[in-house]
Amino acid sequence: MARLLGTGSSRGSSSRSRRERLITWLNDAYAMELAQIPVLENHAKDAKDLPWVRSKNLEHLEQTRRHAEMVKGCIERLDGSPSAGKAAVGRLTGAMNSVVSEPFDDEVVKNFLSDHAAENLEIASYRAIIALARELGDRETMLLCEEILWEEEAMAAWLKEHLPQAVRQTV
Repeated sequence: MARLLGTGSSRGSSSRSRRERLITWLNDAYAMELAQIPVLENHAKDAKDLPWVRSKNLEHLEQTRRHAEMVKGCIERLDGSPSAGKAAVGRLTGAMNSVVSEPFDDEVVKNFLSDHAAENLEIASYRAIIALARELGDRETMLLCEEILWEEEAMAAWLKEHLPQAVRQTV
């Protein structure tokens, strides 16, 4: 997690270096969102026999694309530039994760588990970003990330609530 959200201590850091840290964390979040796009596309395909799961995956896919654009906008507003390297690694990682999994009869359940883990990582990351944005007085970043956080928490709750049903219908 320390690597995901940058390294080092911000105690006693200047506002400028803390602002740079915020941009770094936003770039990490941007890469995470981009990495989820191919994963969610693949999970929607895996759920072809479960329309209620497929529909939710497609809905969250659109949210994820929107989240990436929102985060990119925050980075640019702070005079940062979205990290092409982190974005490429994120997309590649997501693409590899979506290709590696072979279709098994319990694939939808495995997808629920990996999606729940990813949502919780995103939730923790956005909470850290919100705390730093609040500390810096960056209300716009804070509010946008709170909106994203709410949607990530809603998706994590949906996955938790519907996991038993997915198990019953697929195994």
